[in-house]
Amino acid sequence: MQVSLLGTGLPFPNPRRRGPGYVLRAGANNFAVDCGSGVVHRMVELGLMPNEIDHLFITHLHSDHYIDLGHFIVCRWIIGDDRPWHIYGPEGIRTMVGQLLELLRPDLELRMRIRTVRRKMPDIRVHELTEGPALDTDGVRVAAFDVAHYPLDRAFGYRFETRDRRIVLSGDTSPCENLIRHAHRADILIHECVQYEKWTAPHIDKSHTLRAHTSPERLSLVARDAAPGLLVTTHMLPDSEPRELREIIRRDYGGRLAIGEDLMTF
Repeated sequence: MQVSLLGTGLPFPNPRRRGPGYVLRAGANNFAVDCGSGVVHRMVELGLMPNEIDHLFITHLHSDHYIDLGHFIVCRWIIGDDRPWHIYGPEGIRTMVGQLLELLRPDLELRMRIRTVRRKMPDIRVHELTEGPALDTDGVRVAAFDVAHYPLDRAFGYRFETRDRRIVLSGDTSPCENLIRHAHRADILIHECVQYEKWTAPHIDKSHTLRAHTSPERLSLVARDAAPGLLVTTHMLPDSEPRELREIIRRDYGGRLAIGEDLMTF
């Protein structure tokens, strides 16, 4: 099993870091987690087309984690793939996907007029999850687990397991005992890393960040307790410097560490 970082940024535009997104490959299956801005282009840069992704998992319903979903759906349709496509996420994702398909409907119906074979609307199968098993297919088990991302009532991390590998993605979260439990001694933990002091968005009550995100100082402690085989940072601000992040995380964590960059594969 391997994982590639499609996007390691946040909502802020950053040409070096696209929005959040990841691809996991295990055997004949390809899985995606989150679908941030620019993720479809990054996927193609990796050599994968949208119709080669079997299942998409969304961590939570903040737009930077699903904003490229419309592009993803239309690309699959234009390529000509009419197979059912499975999307997983927290409560509310069924409504969101339904509204997105209605938004796309006029465009797709116009495109149908110029095709020699009548096409249907995309066949999207939406699965609303609670904490626990999400999928078991061809030797790959996927589980959702609750994380702490204020002010959302429900946000997930995901754990992917094969017979001999375990990869965990945190999604957006503040330090969380539930995440540490699910990520304990995972082969790879991909975890958000937000430097609060560099957060310059206007009109944001910065007091919420302690309950919503994990700073590199606090990630150091999370990683120390989770003890993954490899810690990979993601969801980083444009002003964050890899050297500085590495120095901070190293204060309490001595394990293997990679400061994530778009298109890295592990």
